[in-house]
Amino acid sequence: MNSMNLHHLRYFMTIADEGSLSAASKKLLVGQPALSAQLKSFEDWLGIKLFDRIGKKLVLTQRGEYVLKYAKAIRSLEEELLANISHAGELSKREFVVGAQESVPKAILAQAILLINKSKKVKLKILEGTGDELFQLLVNHKIDFFIGNFRPLNQTKEILYQSLGKESVSVWGAKKFNTLKRNFPKSLEKKSFVLPGFQNQLRHDFERFMLQNGLGFDVPVEAQDTALLKELAIKGEGLVILGDESAKALLKSGQIVKIGSLPGIKEEYWFGVVKKNLDNESIQSLMDAF
Repeated sequence: MNSMNLHHLRYFMTIADEGSLSAASKKLLVGQPALSAQLKSFEDWLGIKLFDRIGKKLVLTQRGEYVLKYAKAIRSLEEELLANISHAGELSKREFVVGAQESVPKAILAQAILLINKSKKVKLKILEGTGDELFQLLVNHKIDFFIGNFRPLNQTKEILYQSLGKESVSVWGAKKFNTLKRNFPKSLEKKSFVLPGFQNQLRHDFERFMLQNGLGFDVPVEAQDTALLKELAIKGEGLVILGDESAKALLKSGQIVKIGSLPGIKEEYWFGVVKKNLDNESIQSLMDAF
């Protein structure tokens, strides 16, 4: 295979979704031998193995997972192209690509988007990822803005950061953990927590708090997606640390309870932009709004 085409990506994604060549073959209406040959050709072109066979299932390798992310992004761009072609009037709008950190609560992200979207001449595209990934995209001018709770230690002078605000942070958990309110924070000793990864500043602040109080704890699950951490906490898989505003809806619905506040710890959210983009009138007006 001299080059990749969209058919290879479609075949690959379908196999990944279905978990087998036979199921993908039926869905694509392509013969299984032909599909197998296309997959082999794609793997040879990439120079990597995309799937491992576990029993009767085809399971993505680590590199296969990496390729799948890009395949989905390419499919999204294809769909966007078709949508834009069919809505030619929309092309006059200035498109802003907003890099949104996965760990930012969706409620806070939505508020920021509503603020940006006040300009009727703006079309927004949201790209989620980790802080490190989005910072590199911002530096390389692949995104216009960055919204997150990540501010790199090795900051570059090219990037202007502006705080979107801070919120108090507390420990939260399912109702079965309600008794931990007594004797807080000592009640946290040896308890399980579902936490964000080490690239998250809140994780560092929490670990420092526990260390200062001489408390040990267990982390059976860590994830960057705040929505996932909330869901795990609701199901009682462990305690979670969340901003008080971010947890308000779950508290009101009775899905979680507040165990105790973490004094001195704040969750801060940032808005970042490449300084030279401030020459753009639209971007400058949005910065002024923030």
